[in-house]
Amino acid sequence: MKRAIIITASDSGYAGEREDISGQTVREILEQGGYTVISQQLLPDDRTRLSEAMREAADDHAADLIITTGGTGFSKRDCTPEATMDIIERIVPGIPEAMRAYSMQITKRAMLSRGVAGIRKETLIINLPGSPKAVRESLEYILPELMHGLEILSGETGNCAGKMGTIRAVCTSPERGTPKKNTGSCELIEDYGLKGDAHAGNWHRQVSLLSYEKIEAFRKRGAVVEDGAFGENLIVEGIDLKTLPVGTRFQCNDVILELTQIGKECHSGCEIFKKMGDCIMPREGIFARVLHGGRIQVNDTIVVTEKSAVSAT
Repeated sequence: MKRAIIITASDSGYAGEREDISGQTVREILEQGGYTVISQQLLPDDRTRLSEAMREAADDHAADLIITTGGTGFSKRDCTPEATMDIIERIVPGIPEAMRAYSMQITKRAMLSRGVAGIRKETLIINLPGSPKAVRESLEYILPELMHGLEILSGETGNCAGKMGTIRAVCTSPERGTPKKNTGSCELIEDYGLKGDAHAGNWHRQVSLLSYEKIEAFRKRGAVVEDGAFGENLIVEGIDLKTLPVGTRFQCNDVILELTQIGKECHSGCEIFKKMGDCIMPREGIFARVLHGGRIQVNDTIVVTEKSAVSAT
């Protein structure tokens, strides 16, 4: 279980004039995501104090992840990005870029956030905005991907070949546009897909896969979704599927799959999106073609075997 430290930067909060709702929101999301929160600190908007708190935590390896909230705006006292840049050794621009891009779909003012992210020693540091709403939007969006990065940072994982997972559901539907149902097992036909499934055929998206952990995280947000509700054929526990490159191969019993596509365009009018305002399949789902057929059932082991020399198209 990964350890996290939360630092809220707020003059008014430090003075006892405002409750630290943003820090509590971060804690709630992290704990729901399986992190252990080591400490939660409330500091003034002071560049030196903020940088020293982050430096000490990273150098003592007190946490794998430091999340700050607040101090990322245009106010003269806002200095969290500067305090972070003072002590990080490597910048990680993709994380704040992703948060801003996602939040821009909600409010154009997201472009005004100056938050940064970076690495010191073996600790990842991420700046979040100060608004509780923006904290929730940003952290819930990036959290599913952070674990893979932290595992690489700590040396727990590198090459994904040999990584094993477990089949949690095998889902099919006889018609497109209808939710798939968990059948428990199914025959996969070479260069076709799952027998009896409407999405099988002579194309590159013969089988769809989704990580069990991503579905569970979505359920914790209040979604009531059955296995197959996102249109996925195989639900896999123990492998962060989206982090694998196109061309990666999987083996389950005699079945060999090759990853052909990561993510997909969201269908407007998706019932899950209408209810939740979000759907994980477009960004978390992956697709594969069947290189060798066979039978797969729930509780079977699936293994990442290799990346093909020529990526699939």
